[in-house]
Order: sequence, then C-alpha cells, then structure tokens
Amino acid sequence: MSRWSKFLAISLVVVFVLACNFVTQPIKDAQEIAGTAQALGTLVPIETLRALPSVIPAETLQALPSTVPTFEAIATQFGGFFNPQGTPVQEWNGIPIMPQATAGQEFPDNNTYSFKANVTTKEVQDFYNEKLTALGWKQVMSFPVEAEGGIIIFQKDSNALTITMAKSDDVTTVVLTLA
Repeated sequence: MSRWSKFLAISLVVVFVLACNFVTQPIKDAQEIAGTAQALGTLVPIETLRALPSVIPAETLQALPSTVPTFEAIATQFGGFFNPQGTPVQEWNGIPIMPQATAGQEFPDNNTYSFKANVTTKEVQDFYNEKLTALGWKQVMSFPVEAEGGIIIFQKDSNALTITMAKSDDVTTVVLTLA
C-alpha cells in the first residue's frame, strides 16, 4: 500500500469519526436534557401536585399573588431579612418566636419578621410544627428542609404563613412572612 493510500485511508477514518461525533453529540445533549427534566419532574411527586387543590382552598391560591411581596421589594429587603437587627420579641402577630432567638426585626411593609438563632433547621421545623399546630395552623407544604435551609408553609383560615430558613455557620436565620 502506497503512502498516498495510507494517508487517504487514515484521513477517511478521521473524517468518519468526526462525522459520527457530529451526528451523535446532539443526541447525547438531548439525552442529558431529558435526564435533567426527568430529575426535576421526580423532585415533586405527582401525588403532591394533584393533592394541592384539595389541601389549599381556591380562595387562598387566588389571593396569594396579591399578598406575596414583589420581586423588587424582596430584592430591596433581602439583605435586611437575613441580617435582622434588634432585640427579638417573644411573639409576632400571634406567631411564637423561638426562645433561642438572638436578634430579631420586623419588616412591616412586607408583613415579615426575621430572627437569628443558634439552632438547627430541624429544631426550627420541630418548634413550628408543635407550636403552630397547637394554635390551629396546618402545614400545607414543605420544601426540602435540609441542614442548609428550607421552606415550610402553614395555613389557618384565610392566612398563610411562610417560614424560610437559611443556615450559615452555627446561626440559622428564620424569615416569617404572613399573608
């Protein structure tokens, strides 16, 4: 086999491999996107999504867009929410504040109160499950409450209480928003 034939054969193999890669790469990308979509779809069980209309009254769901703070308001207050200043209160709008709170602050424009405490997110979750249930509140939703943080939503009558937790070092910041 001549040098020219060898060069041509190798060139054809290289072109073939590149062409195969060119064809199969979009397929691999589509498979990765499908895998991501499937993972997101299984994050919230379909039973949970189907149960929402029976757990949360339609009036509450319709009222939520008008009572939830705007993105601009959240962006403005974001730093303040997670860095409360002042002496914590024992109760805010009928909602108990953890006795371990070390700092607390009310944000009346957003109907929000936040506090810091040297507790775990699990302790926050247990505290509010116990205290709010005793006060007639019902937990309607919980987003992953991990060591780093999470969100719990309670409802009582036409009121909704969102409890957002964020852990940093040994301090957990808890943001209570009443709607």
